[in-house]
Amino acid sequence: MTKHSHKKVRVKIKKAPGDISISHRMHDEAVVVSGSLTVRTGELDPCAVIAEDLESAAHEVNERGGVIGHIKATAALTSTSMISITDKKAMVKESPERKVLISLAAIMFMIDPPAAETIIKQALTNARTRLIAL
Repeated sequence: MTKHSHKKVRVKIKKAPGDISISHRMHDEAVVVSGSLTVRTGELDPCAVIAEDLESAAHEVNERGGVIGHIKATAALTSTSMISITDKKAMVKESPERKVLISLAAIMFMIDPPAAETIIKQALTNARTRLIAL
């Protein structure tokens, strides 16, 4: 019979302009890392950026002898528009800045839980740096 371990460890790093949140737990032999990143971004495609950084994270896990079960992420984009009417004609102004919330879950095997968390945290940190570069 397999024993389930549900130890949770949370690390929250607040550094302007992005907020990264990371936690991990054990599920049987798997390390499950959850993370999120909220950042204001310009013209870059956040999905392409996070995909590249998560591919790098997967490569790092493999380099350390670990195995990826999966890494899944969602990106929720929001933007702000203002609609103004001073007479009869509406004017619409859109902010060039968008906000993106990236949430992810990664299941990894054969890797130390703190190392797994560090790898995912680094991927989100890299994405944050690249997304706010413009």
